[in-house]
Amino acid sequence: MAQAYAVEILNTSRGLVTPVQILAPINSAKDTLYFTYRLSNWGQCRFRVGTKDPLFTSAGDVLTPFQYHVRVKRYGVTVWQGVIVKNPFRNKNYVEVVAYSYLYLLTKVLIRHDASVTAGDGLDNYRTFKTGTMSSAITTLISDAIADAGSGSALASLTTGTIENPNFPANYTKSDNTALTGPWTFQADMTLQYDYRDVFYVLSTFAQYPACDFEITNSMVFNFKQFLGNKQPNLTFNYGEFGNVLDYEIPRNGERMANALTGVAADFGNNILHVEKTDTASISTYGKIAGVAAYIDVKNKNALTSRLTEELRLTSTPEAEVHLELNDKAYPLGQYNIGDIVTVYISDHVVTFNQPRRIVGINVTVTNNGSDSIRLITNKPKDGI
Repeated sequence: MAQAYAVEILNTSRGLVTPVQILAPINSAKDTLYFTYRLSNWGQCRFRVGTKDPLFTSAGDVLTPFQYHVRVKRYGVTVWQGVIVKNPFRNKNYVEVVAYSYLYLLTKVLIRHDASVTAGDGLDNYRTFKTGTMSSAITTLISDAIADAGSGSALASLTTGTIENPNFPANYTKSDNTALTGPWTFQADMTLQYDYRDVFYVLSTFAQYPACDFEITNSMVFNFKQFLGNKQPNLTFNYGEFGNVLDYEIPRNGERMANALTGVAADFGNNILHVEKTDTASISTYGKIAGVAAYIDVKNKNALTSRLTEELRLTSTPEAEVHLELNDKAYPLGQYNIGDIVTVYISDHVVTFNQPRRIVGINVTVTNNGSDSIRLITNKPKDGI
């Protein structure tokens, strides 16, 4: 591999064990490295270590899942880091390594449950959030996860950074039909309950209600914010003769569409809750397309409304994700990042597209000569951002 990129194997404390010196091709195109970023989710890294790599002699079998970790550097700067999760191929020529970034580890830690008040009351089967702020609940979840993961996990070195407490979304109401506004505080009109769920699942659903983002940085800092990224409307990705986009994909999938959603859940008394949410602009264009969404952890209409709002944002049009393959005229990686809002402009025969888009995924492929190709995954920004 050229000097632009370097792959290193780390121990659980993220200390350097050994660099990788012989990277075997991972596909017929002879690419040697592939890594991704995802917004509020984990990215992936994939490469193959040739069996003649000196690391096997100097360090031994240091590609074991969960025992060892991966760091990718570009010109000496760390651009990706995570835990090895599998070796899908181990043969006479190479050992393949697949690693996930550190948010993945939160799927391997279950949330703590409430204590029973009386024997057989079943409270110890659930974790109920009914008091306190969302930020305090998240801080507790992360602290518990660090403790429960144990000293052998990379989560042992996790720290909390910025934990923002969001406001209640618009149109939340109390039981007396007055508005529920201000900073998010769990209460009778906004309670969430989970059974045997992992920490990542709970954080993901927390983030969906007020449309927030979260991450674990390469420095092992957990952040939960109302917005991760930067708003860069003047940063334009343009397909055309002199543009910086080599190719694009704007698939249309009407099969997944719904612009009139009915959400179904049950409260603590097992009374059925239902809320209807529509996108009037979509209905006027495509006609009414009904759908049903059921949620087991939702216990009130406010939470149900939020979940429907987020789902409707992604299902009310046939165009969801827009993928862009960048060319050598594109802005360098680092001038834009995961979570950023940029402008996408495409004018190509019958395809006309000019919209602000949010970068929710970045795929980087490195060839055997050290050059890289970048693919962006974008979707429609959330309302209010």
